[in-house]
Amino acid sequence: MKDAISYTAVRAAIDGGELVKGMIYSDIPLKEKSPKEFVTLADIKSERTITERIRKVFPNHNISSEEIGEINVDGKSLWIIDPLDGTHNYVHKIPTYAVSIAYAEEDIVKFGAIYVPASDDLYTAELGKGAMLNGFSIKASKESRLDRSMILCDNQYYSHPDMLKNYGKIVDNSFTTRITGSACCDFCYVASGKAEARVMHSPKTCDFAAGALILTESGGRVTDFEGQLWSIKSKNIIASNGLIHNELLNLFK
Repeated sequence: MKDAISYTAVRAAIDGGELVKGMIYSDIPLKEKSPKEFVTLADIKSERTITERIRKVFPNHNISSEEIGEINVDGKSLWIIDPLDGTHNYVHKIPTYAVSIAYAEEDIVKFGAIYVPASDDLYTAELGKGAMLNGFSIKASKESRLDRSMILCDNQYYSHPDMLKNYGKIVDNSFTTRITGSACCDFCYVASGKAEARVMHSPKTCDFAAGALILTESGGRVTDFEGQLWSIKSKNIIASNGLIHNELLNLFK
């Protein structure tokens, strides 16, 4: 991995994270971009900060970001950005939010960085090189039983017809569940052994691109509900420590 890629991803994530952290107690205007989904000025400013840094170094790379959508040029390289994941937590001053940046070549994610501003934690991974938290290697949990596992879930029950039904299956078969409100933070929790899995229905690519790489590089496993290896085009996601993965897959059959 070229140093310029990893350096740009890390600096952009931290710059965006420091910006939103500095704004959290401001009077931030809200805009409803879709039913039950808000965007704030912090989202927009973070995105602008991140994209400007990337385009200054790599003007010929494509960008896919949650708020502005696609910036397409002729390059095969793609930056996938979530400038503020956990916006609803952020709006309510709950410190579980993050900035996520993934770098991909020909649809394969090669580098991922997730910065959690409230705890000043930086999670990174390079394809084939392992996952790191603040420069130290991290590994997924070694728990091998679903009935002893903590499973992290999404809660936009209005957005997917099977989400509530599937959540009930997880509740019945796992030790406990949590809904933190930030998919990017959840991937980091699983990658660092704090929880055993994260389940996602109809996710946006920016919600999982960096986190899926970080988790797989920590020894975990990420697939869709059919067990196919994840890609940036996956329509649903099971991300686990790997040891409970097949049990989770069986719940959705």
